[in-house]
Amino acid sequence: MASEARLASLESRVQPHFLFNTLNSIAALIPDDPAGAERMTGQLAALLRASLDSADTPLVPLGAELSSTRNYLAIEQVRFGDRLRYNMEVPPSLERIPVPRFALQTLVENSVKHAVSSRRSGASIRLSAETTDTTLRITVEDDGPGFDPAQAQAGHGLAMLRERLALSYGGRASLTVVSDPGQTRLTLEVPR
Repeated sequence: MASEARLASLESRVQPHFLFNTLNSIAALIPDDPAGAERMTGQLAALLRASLDSADTPLVPLGAELSSTRNYLAIEQVRFGDRLRYNMEVPPSLERIPVPRFALQTLVENSVKHAVSSRRSGASIRLSAETTDTTLRITVEDDGPGFDPAQAQAGHGLAMLRERLALSYGGRASLTVVSDPGQTRLTLEVPR
């Protein structure tokens, strides 16, 4: 029960952080791009609906997680325009495999923060997935300037995702970060 309470606490911190950032982006769009603000509001509603629909389970099918991540990227696309370029390469056959809720969004959000928003030219993000007999491997790569993974703050993004993985899977899941100028690769591995 203590682990479940800790997991719920970690998940509750992820959602408000994104919600506040999105609401600020919508507010900024209203004067200059009301149609964009309206689209973004619809995408936010879809994300919140998905969040509420799956609030009782820490794991969701990969397909549902991909849908939420697409909504997140569409929201950020309004904010960043051509500076945000992305591609998702996930075979439909993998979409039923359970993954931690909002895990993909956390990985992609890291790329948006460190690669897209930090450069005038933006960045390209690639999300892919593959399996072995026992593992689902999800990789998010970007071509941004890189960041120091050791500087990841406790209570934020990747650190919280690592805590959620430990609580959900014990030592059977991992998150690996390799970041150099010109390429950052985040690899999430969970049991199938």
